[in-house]
Amino acid sequence: MPRDWTKPLTGEDIESLKKSFQNLPTYKTGGWIKSKDFPALVEAMEYQRTPEQVAGYQHFWDKHFGGILPLEYFLQSATLVHCTSEFARDYALTFDKNENGLIHASEFGEVLKLMKSHDPRIGNITYEEFLAEADTDQDGNVNVVECAKWIDRRLQK
Repeated sequence: MPRDWTKPLTGEDIESLKKSFQNLPTYKTGGWIKSKDFPALVEAMEYQRTPEQVAGYQHFWDKHFGGILPLEYFLQSATLVHCTSEFARDYALTFDKNENGLIHASEFGEVLKLMKSHDPRIGNITYEEFLAEADTDQDGNVNVVECAKWIDRRLQK
């Protein structure tokens, strides 16, 4: 029976994921794998994803981590995957290139692309529509917390 990814991971689950990660062909003692091993990792994790979704994650690792998937970052993401808003907040922080806590138009496309890989129900939306829906404090910006809450609302429709 596949793992239930809608529930938080147990300590045993985390240890199992760590072993699966460390058994991959490109695993390095520094604690990372190459993104080309990600499909095998998804399979070992029993994480049911389409090839398009897996490709979306690989694109993320390639673009933002130079094709490297660090073990610690992977484990952090895996522990958040059951909670889309926290998972989204974690990735939104990664896309916040200037580290000002805001999601700008130039960053939004990458956030949307990854979130659609995670859950296609997020749908297509322009930055202007996103800004109108997500900017709950009406300051003309969307911060990472507003972004995470917006994703939660969007997926509950």
